[in-house]
Amino acid sequence: MANQTQPLTAAQAHELAQEFHDVAAAIGAYRLAQVNNLTDSQQYQLQNQQLLCVQYSNGFITAGLFAQQADLAATLQKIKQQTDAAQQSISTITTIDKVLQIATALAVLGASIASMNPPAVASGIQGLMTAITGTATTAGTAPSAAITPPSPSGGTGGS
Repeated sequence: MANQTQPLTAAQAHELAQEFHDVAAAIGAYRLAQVNNLTDSQQYQLQNQQLLCVQYSNGFITAGLFAQQADLAATLQKIKQQTDAAQQSISTITTIDKVLQIATALAVLGASIASMNPPAVASGIQGLMTAITGTATTAGTAPSAAITPPSPSGGTGGS
């Protein structure tokens, strides 16, 4: 079956991501060097193509991360659960600082996914959980899929 599509390996995805990143950088450098020679329309077209290359690069980074992830289904489920919880929290929270904490944690989670670093993704998920619940877990513990309410004492000790 020579025509059957095969999934990318993490290394292949990383290589493609780097190639599209480098092309985007080259387009940007050209735009800067030719700023006085390009029409507004040409600048706009080149900018759009540059951004498209960056988007492709980011897509390949994400594909590589998940090609490398040992338990993809569980990771995706945790990300979905926490982003759903974040959306619900943001819609009900009345404290601006709390919404900012959650939004920042979401940005960190997105960056950790883009980094192709599975431990960073786990940390990003944990950071989002912490931002939502207001509680932290001990370093080195795996993030749980469920969101638990903060304890009244705020401590991590036993009963």
